[in-house]
Amino acid sequence: MAHLRPFAYPADSRRLSFVVASDSDVIVRRAVLGDARAMCVLSVAAITELGIPHYTDGQLAAWAARRTTASHESMVRHTAVFVAVSGGSRTDRSPLLGFSSVALSPLAGLVAGEVDQLFVAPAAAGRGIARLLLAAVEEAALAARLGELVTHASWRAVPVFESCGFHRVADEAVDVDGQVLTRSLMRKRLDARHPQE
Repeated sequence: MAHLRPFAYPADSRRLSFVVASDSDVIVRRAVLGDARAMCVLSVAAITELGIPHYTDGQLAAWAARRTTASHESMVRHTAVFVAVSGGSRTDRSPLLGFSSVALSPLAGLVAGEVDQLFVAPAAAGRGIARLLLAAVEEAALAARLGELVTHASWRAVPVFESCGFHRVADEAVDVDGQVLTRSLMRKRLDARHPQE
């Protein structure tokens, strides 16, 4: 896959949708509200299918049950959300291959620079899509002049974050509707460069 092309964000990019990166197979663009339903369906599939080796059926069911279209709509409204779609189509209706989100300022329990979501469709796993999405997240964080990214990664996602320069800080346990899920707190320092204006 090709490297991401540099891109700049307009002052109010939270409300805009445009292509931020592409290669011959995958386009990464800003999410729009119309993506929320597909993001919800994709995340449930990723949790229940890709999480199997790492979590019990009860843990996966509790985690997946928290996914709603409304929560994904809120995510699109209030954080920087990127979606990956097939490179053959640049429309907002292309099937989603994955998505990621980052808080560019503190928000409802998230710190600035927190990568709250990273999901790839099971059929698209292993194609480098998560890396493209994290590259877009990093560019957004740099454009917002953030010095660090942080995430609470599932065990499935830890190797992907590590391959993108994140370091494990601590293991965590979180209660999700009576099920205790473990995960890893991870951080990545960002360099001083900033995207071209």
